[in-house]
Amino acid sequence: MKKLLLGLTMLVVVVTGTIVFSARSYSAPSLNPADYIQAKYIPTPDMALSFALNKDPRKWVSQFLDGNASGIIQEFVPQGESIDAWKEMVAQQIAFTKVSLREHVDGWKARLLRADPKIEIKEETNRDGSILVTYTSILADETSMRRFIKGSDGVYMLAYHVRPKLKKAGTFKIWLGIISSASLVPNPEKKK
Repeated sequence: MKKLLLGLTMLVVVVTGTIVFSARSYSAPSLNPADYIQAKYIPTPDMALSFALNKDPRKWVSQFLDGNASGIIQEFVPQGESIDAWKEMVAQQIAFTKVSLREHVDGWKARLLRADPKIEIKEETNRDGSILVTYTSILADETSMRRFIKGSDGVYMLAYHVRPKLKKAGTFKIWLGIISSASLVPNPEKKK
């Protein structure tokens, strides 16, 4: 009976493409969905963002990481702060997409404008083709700079966010340097 149940479970995995793990024994299957954890499919990115986080003298800690088939995001705050009440935040993000960098940035900016029609947005294209966007949204209580870099499997982004009233010129300059010097490198986790 155990072999039959194991075989049926493996068949379900092959047919659905979803791996389901259960804390219960195969001989006593549960019908309760809360007893199962479904694994999300998260592609392994072709590239990784390389940036000098240590140029900011404070220690930054990752407090949020999530992903799915369309993208991955990781957010950092200074040690001792909470992502739920952030004052400053750094985010690295990947959007798995085949659209051009220009199309992706234009769509992103359009969503910002829909959320806050009074947002102040500035954009510059760098020599390497990447795009740096800075904005201030009073409605969102956020000033940010975000660099968009086109990779083979999507658009990679690195951003620094700060509450406008807490923005310090020196810190903003440090982060402009960090973001401007960021680069894509082959992902060491990607199997060749």
